[in-house]
Amino acid sequence: MKKIIALLLSFILVFQLSVVSFAAFDAPKLSQTEWDKLYNSLKDDNTLPMLCVGADETEVRLVWHAEKDAAKPEVKIGKGEAMKNVKTFKGETTEAENEEQVVCRVTVSGLEENTTYYYQWHTGEKWSEKCKYETKSFTSHKAIVIGDIQIGGQTDESTKQSEDGLTWNNVLAEALEENSDASYLVSPGDNTSTGKGAGEWQTLLMPKGVRSLPMALAIGNHDKKGMMYNYYTSMPNEYFGKYFEGLDRDFWFRHGDVLYLVFDACSASAADHMAMAKEAVEKNPDAKWRIGVMHQALFGPGYSILDPETTILLNAVFTPIFDTYDVDLVLTGHSHLQGRSHFMVESSVVGLAKSGETYKNPNGIIYLNTNAICDQGSFDLEFPHTAYSFFENDVTTYTTLEFEGDTMKIETKRGDNSELLDSITIEKTRKQHDQTPLKWLQRALYKVVELLGLIYLKGDNITVAIRGGHF
Repeated sequence: MKKIIALLLSFILVFQLSVVSFAAFDAPKLSQTEWDKLYNSLKDDNTLPMLCVGADETEVRLVWHAEKDAAKPEVKIGKGEAMKNVKTFKGETTEAENEEQVVCRVTVSGLEENTTYYYQWHTGEKWSEKCKYETKSFTSHKAIVIGDIQIGGQTDESTKQSEDGLTWNNVLAEALEENSDASYLVSPGDNTSTGKGAGEWQTLLMPKGVRSLPMALAIGNHDKKGMMYNYYTSMPNEYFGKYFEGLDRDFWFRHGDVLYLVFDACSASAADHMAMAKEAVEKNPDAKWRIGVMHQALFGPGYSILDPETTILLNAVFTPIFDTYDVDLVLTGHSHLQGRSHFMVESSVVGLAKSGETYKNPNGIIYLNTNAICDQGSFDLEFPHTAYSFFENDVTTYTTLEFEGDTMKIETKRGDNSELLDSITIEKTRKQHDQTPLKWLQRALYKVVELLGLIYLKGDNITVAIRGGHF
């Protein structure tokens, strides 16, 4: 009997430890009172760090502001809370948006899978508090997608920033509570409202969860109203191209078998976008999955269907890239409406993609459009695009991408209670086919798009200068 009891107790202990090992995120939901206390204690600060994705799963990047005269771009990281085998990584400083501070950027490398780390960054005066970062599997893994966080909504008011910050905190906390095995977060852009206020970024970085979850943030039109994105992020493999100007840039990263191509869709520089995709694909020919990320919804529900800049210009620029390089999924935002398309080639539906179904080696691309944190439900569905099989617009949402073996499972859930709204699974056993006569012809014809895009780019720069920024 003693042996049986001991065996049962051992089983319970092992089970408890296994559960704890997945509880990687200290990301609590907050009441209004709790949030107000946190917000008021941090709103006048400007030194919170952002944990960013690395070039691959063995890296993370950290970026933060520090006083110019005392800044030390250094990060310490070790295994477990005791920080065993601690290593110190040094980075660089660059100018900030103000004269008193500089921006510190450090890349941490050599990370091992399924390992609990604690790290600290140098604030300029001392080492920060310890923060937990737990790597998951480098093969089978999960990503969280949340778009149009847009701290501040359509304003630069601190009251609205705080309101959106609480919503952002609690949707993120819900997503992390239900998905403790998540490895990183992807945002299709509009992370802030005006692109000009440090307070927007400070509020974006207030939730505790962002200290443990690396983020990949695309540029949206609201981010591009100013230059703050340049001072608060540190994205890997940034591509500045030949014709990009100002804040313009694309970037790419890889995690396991998944290659992400993240585009600045506010720039019509087709030549640069195609060149970035070519570079990323050629450096990662063995990646099983390719995912595009851009802000504007090419076929999204709502007003996007009536926007000629999206339906004509961006369609002409990006769909040939996605089709040429056999992209499997494209993540977008902008319209503040959650939706998922059928299988698309160019601008046409080539196959149905019903919720709850599994599709093996489908022809075409899935476009997934994210809802908004800042003001979900602000747009209606008067113009639902026929390409979309699922819509949602009056609740907060988040999406998970789960990769295991030959499958990618896409699930969209409510942001307040994780009720499942939509799901689809894609099974992929075939290889990518980039070097075919048709693909070569597509790239040759794309030179016309590159020329027209360059002409449009020059005209758009004049328009932006006149109106004082992007819409």
